[in-house]
Amino acid sequence: MSNQILHILPYPNKVRFTESSVLSKTLDADSVPAKIDSALPKEGYRLTITPQGTEILAGDDAGAFYARQSLRQLCGSGTEVPCCVIEDAPRFPHRGFMLDVARHMTTIENIKRLADAIALMKMNVLHWHLTDDQGWRVPVEKYPRLIEIGSKRQGSYFGQQKDGTPYGGYYTHDELREIVAYCAERHITVIPELDVPGHTTCAIAAYPDLSCRQEQIEVGTKQGVYKDILCVGRDKVMQFVYDVLEEFCGIFPGEYFHIGGDEAPKKRWKECPQCQQRMKDEGLDTEQQLQGRFNKQIAEFLAKRGKKTIVWNEGLYSGQMGSEVIAQRWFDPGRFAIRFANKGGNVIMSDDRFSYLDYTYGRLPLKKAYRYNPLRAGLNKRGKANIIGVEAPAWTEQIRNFDRMCYQTFPRLCAVAENGWSQRKDYKGFLVRLGDFVPQLRALGITPAKADAWNPNAKRRAQEMVEQAKWFI
Repeated sequence: MSNQILHILPYPNKVRFTESSVLSKTLDADSVPAKIDSALPKEGYRLTITPQGTEILAGDDAGAFYARQSLRQLCGSGTEVPCCVIEDAPRFPHRGFMLDVARHMTTIENIKRLADAIALMKMNVLHWHLTDDQGWRVPVEKYPRLIEIGSKRQGSYFGQQKDGTPYGGYYTHDELREIVAYCAERHITVIPELDVPGHTTCAIAAYPDLSCRQEQIEVGTKQGVYKDILCVGRDKVMQFVYDVLEEFCGIFPGEYFHIGGDEAPKKRWKECPQCQQRMKDEGLDTEQQLQGRFNKQIAEFLAKRGKKTIVWNEGLYSGQMGSEVIAQRWFDPGRFAIRFANKGGNVIMSDDRFSYLDYTYGRLPLKKAYRYNPLRAGLNKRGKANIIGVEAPAWTEQIRNFDRMCYQTFPRLCAVAENGWSQRKDYKGFLVRLGDFVPQLRALGITPAKADAWNPNAKRRAQEMVEQAKWFI
């Protein structure tokens, strides 16, 4: 019995097998009653399976939901389910998937399929990247040109992709609320992202007076970093941001709001009389401090509406951000996020080398994604305690349709899910469990990459690395 494993993903943290088994057809995950015991951890549960019956004891409603997800997986993995006692709770409170719809959109029905999949893996965050240089996807009543102009680009020229076909679209408020409600039923929090002050070419194309030069530009058609960003020296720009945040807050009731803050080049600010005057008036020495002031103003605005602000790790560069924000680490050679955690700030780990689902399997094999340790070198005891979770982004410059989304995302997101939940991991056992989990994904309408793509050999890896390098040409 000691060599038994349960075909559950992510793997439970404590399992005690008992004698016998029960037929899976006799179990119905949705009908098993659950009792709440606040002595159990948040999101935790105890699932007991015996020939006499099945019981769920949970720390909260989410824990009961996750117990049923475990039972659902067990019933889908064979004709018999081993009798056992599972005592389980997540390693981290934040276990997320980031969906970029600014570059390429997907349908509401497809987003529901993704939500079903991440819920089955006990992930609890859908980070929705809704605005970027190449498209604005949310209507804002006070600023209709964000949709009329900002949601449409003249073509898509992402690396070797040369497509001159106009591309555009947006989600209605009803559709956005539909996804929020659908996710809430599955204990998934939707975190919207309004990326500012950089990655705002689409907004500036719609309203040129938001920029320092106030020149008419086009919605971005290429990937990369654009020089034109919001002019934070003008009061009207701050009002624009507040207006947009206010409307977003009315759609997304969750506790968290992501404001981006990444890849905001300061060239335009250095040349801008208004930005330089703002720095002088506020006693700021550098443009990084000017962005820090901007971030803090937004965080204060959101705090008054009961929300916590998340920024990409560049948002820490000013040195002005404290525990009022949460940092998301993606590419951080200066180790700002590590120092932030060590000093008491909360951090979400999304290291691009281990978590970016748009990367080829040659650059990020499944085995590498699985072996990622979020509690990386440089974190002291306090810092490790301040790592609140993991998140895997799917940037969509190269992901043009849902089939490609599924190929890139699965099964690597399964590895991320296990990283976020399980205290102890076993890669060989993980591969065995994937054999039963993949059909369950297919049943949800998701087709993962085939097994021969997961861990390419050295030759194939080199070829895929060359292929990915062409994305930036």
